[in-house]
Amino acid sequence: MDAPDARPVEAPSSARGRGHREQILDEVRRGANWITPALVRQQECAAGSGSLVDRHPTWWMRRNVALDSVAGRMHLAIVCLGYYELYVNGERVGDEPLAPSISRLDRRGLCVVHDVTGRLREGENNVAVWCGSGWYLPHQFKVHEGWSPLLLVKGFACSDDGKLEKWLEGDEAWLCREANRWVVGTWSWNDFGGEQVDGRSALPDWNAAGASTEDWHRATMVSPPPIEISLRTCPPNRIGETYPARSVRRLDDGRFEVDFGTCLTGWIDIRFAGLARGQTVTMRFGDLPADNDTNRDHTYNQRSIYHARGGGEDRFTNKFNYAGFRYVTIEGVAEPPELDDMRALLVESALERVGGFRCSNGLFNRIHDLNVDTLRCLNLGGYTVDCPHRERNGYGADAQTAIPAYLYTMDSHAFLRKWLVDWCDVYEPETGRIPLCAPTHHGQEAPAWGGVVAPLAWNLYLYYGDRESLKNAFDVILGHLRYLQGFVEGGVLRFERMGRPFHGDWVPARRGMDTKRKPDVPMRELFNSCYLAYLWRIFVKICSALSREEFIPEAERNLAALREGVHGEFFDEGAGLYLMAEQAYQAMPLLAGAVPTELRSSIQERLVGLIAEQGWHMDTGLPGTTFLLDVLAQCGEHEAIARIYAQETYPGWGHMLASGATTIWEQWNGYWSRIHSCFAGPAAWLYSGLAGIRPDEAGPGFESFILAPAFVRDIDLVEASYDSIRGRIESRWRREDGEISWSVAVPAGSGATVRLPIADPAGLTIDGRALDGEARRTTDAKGEAQIRFRLADGAHVLQWAEA
Repeated sequence: MDAPDARPVEAPSSARGRGHREQILDEVRRGANWITPALVRQQECAAGSGSLVDRHPTWWMRRNVALDSVAGRMHLAIVCLGYYELYVNGERVGDEPLAPSISRLDRRGLCVVHDVTGRLREGENNVAVWCGSGWYLPHQFKVHEGWSPLLLVKGFACSDDGKLEKWLEGDEAWLCREANRWVVGTWSWNDFGGEQVDGRSALPDWNAAGASTEDWHRATMVSPPPIEISLRTCPPNRIGETYPARSVRRLDDGRFEVDFGTCLTGWIDIRFAGLARGQTVTMRFGDLPADNDTNRDHTYNQRSIYHARGGGEDRFTNKFNYAGFRYVTIEGVAEPPELDDMRALLVESALERVGGFRCSNGLFNRIHDLNVDTLRCLNLGGYTVDCPHRERNGYGADAQTAIPAYLYTMDSHAFLRKWLVDWCDVYEPETGRIPLCAPTHHGQEAPAWGGVVAPLAWNLYLYYGDRESLKNAFDVILGHLRYLQGFVEGGVLRFERMGRPFHGDWVPARRGMDTKRKPDVPMRELFNSCYLAYLWRIFVKICSALSREEFIPEAERNLAALREGVHGEFFDEGAGLYLMAEQAYQAMPLLAGAVPTELRSSIQERLVGLIAEQGWHMDTGLPGTTFLLDVLAQCGEHEAIARIYAQETYPGWGHMLASGATTIWEQWNGYWSRIHSCFAGPAAWLYSGLAGIRPDEAGPGFESFILAPAFVRDIDLVEASYDSIRGRIESRWRREDGEISWSVAVPAGSGATVRLPIADPAGLTIDGRALDGEARRTTDAKGEAQIRFRLADGAHVLQWAEA
């Protein structure tokens, strides 16, 4: 792989750097010089804007430029509708794979500004770009006819006094040639394919100054696409891990299967020895072995093809596509490559870790790591996908599952903020509709999918103090809420009014895509009506945070009507539950506040009883699992959550691990994808529940926060840290001989509200002294005694005897 050298200018620390970036963006936005290597692929581009073509070329593009001076900072800005790699005078600039991040390409292009200072020289220089279509295809995003990538390229010299001087732009002086690499697959459901490389046609010096340009053609100038240009502010992609091949075995049909030991999303790098010139090697990628005992093809048509150069110099690496896999089958060779000649590379967004967790239960630690490893497989391109091999869509319900884990484990602010922009870009202001996913295209919608904008914006405010994201998303949230409210009749969000695909709790246990038993209309109407009430509750908080109280009466009227409608239509007084004896349909009314005060305790007890009847397993799906855990935590039922996490039988995360999973599955039973976001949030409770680190709505951005650990039975040690935007928070407790010792760290300038399950504060010491100040005696969500008090910044040790 290329060694790291010059990364994109993403977040300069100096004011001067920020000024240059803003100036460059202004100049880029004024640019009309968009170019493409070939507007229409003459023989392969079928008629019709939505046609699917299963072989897309990649392109070499280059331009010579003479410079009288290279003084000052030299920058090169690129907007590419597609993927690209940049080279200056034959050397790669940066090492980011699959640049840039994904956006809604028919509405927004992301500008990446590269610092190329020191790479240019006085006199003749060569700037080159290798590019491919990526998501820029007619059935996804269409700006111009055809589907070759569009580029806006501008170079600027930035002087110390802040002046910009242009030294490069897109014009017909750019020369183009089809490269020896093609993207295969239609880039659609179950056919994202891979890459085909012809080693015989390689031109090692295609990007070098002075190289021959015989048989190259001029770039095509196109009119500026009607899109917004924004600086790419989310973290770039990176090679996050490298995994050597663990083993290789010969299959019965003569193929060889390589096991890299873990599921991942990314690339392979394989050296082949002794291939004859023109010999064809096919590689297929799967998240299960080729001879798995399921009835599904777990390669999902992922395949790459290499035509050998011969002469002992053959090597296949990815460049403009990727795969989700653990296993690679190789066909077309008599013997497999050596283990040392094969490696897999995880491609992920560059999200740094901010959370650490360990406890005395090894299974809980493995669930935590399973969750983190899954998120790392799903965040390529600046948004989270459902599965990296079959769909690659940024679904909203999946987002609501994954976001809580992102917030605690990774530095996710810029990443999630960018994804919020994507959701606002797919919003339809004329109707209020939001489709299932963003930024990729999808024609369908469902409440708990498009509804993600409100909780996403709210969490950006809660965890990072990001008031601007709340303001920017406000009209989208309100418009979408009013759109959904328009389908309410009699206090219930109606299937017949909204229409298909009125998804509710998707793929719950024993009711997934592998069974004909589907949720019926009342189940979906209860779920979605409660979800809409949940959104109105969040909206009220947003209005208060932004001082937009004029919208609160409307929200409260709709919220009251939904609560009354849900309880009136779905509560079965004789059975003492809502609709049916399944967990999601008790949890959702509790989440919505639809359960009358006098019934809350009995419904909570019934909910926990239903979990106990299932052997402390959940029977929920996506997104019901996330909401069930939220409700249990809000009700103080942490013992129930701990017992759920402790199960190693179906269904649950422990069962996945016991079955050899290295990433979370799409369904509890493993049907379909084994790398998926459906249940990708269990790590959040380990921080917010066991360690008790929680944001405080009264002090967003952890200006103030809550410390309220759940000292559950059978756990004797918890150690957690969280690097908030104000500094590191630590919560470490140990149970020994009937006493609890709890060490905490509160960042400077912040403060914590502590909640402890202690009836009498007299038995508590802080740093060896009695509690200094007044502790408020109160009760928790279950009505049990607790005390509350404020804790100043600094490191502290609290000790007390358990009752």
